[in-house]
Amino acid sequence: MKTSRLNKEIVIECAMELVDESGINGLRLNKIAERLEVKSPSLYTHTGSITELRHTVVGRAMEEFRAQLVDALLGRANLCAFVELGKSWVTYAKKKNDFYIVFYQKEYIETYERKISHFLRAAFERIFFTCELTDKELVQVERVITNYFRGNTNDFVESFDEEDLISDLEILYNGILQNFTKIAQ
Repeated sequence: MKTSRLNKEIVIECAMELVDESGINGLRLNKIAERLEVKSPSLYTHTGSITELRHTVVGRAMEEFRAQLVDALLGRANLCAFVELGKSWVTYAKKKNDFYIVFYQKEYIETYERKISHFLRAAFERIFFTCELTDKELVQVERVITNYFRGNTNDFVESFDEEDLISDLEILYNGILQNFTKIAQ
């Protein structure tokens, strides 16, 4: 893929393709250079270090994940929004598993917090608006749901059953409602 004008966007797109093919640890500047038919040193102008490139690529993947979750919520509320959010989460975990599994690695947690966690808390605040959740409660909801999806990633990738997912999400949704519904006195 000989490129006449090398730029940061071309390098990032190539890097994302490589991660899709061989995982984050398979991302190497020499592989990008080979694919783009350029010399490795010319990439440093556009990427910085391989660590910086990995952070950029994972950040871009998180933005794509968040956009997919946003699309799932549009025009939906309550349980329907919660279920669609979950289905979209699983779809991303299946299709982009090499990215998805690194979202939770220690070196990317700050990026995850900025790009995903804040969005999820806002989404859960909207989904569970009748509960009037505090910030601490929103963090708890986000942690429970994130842990559910992280813990089931392999199951989603290997043998996804939508009916089981919907059933699990309904149980989680009702449990959250039951746990956080404020009793008017």
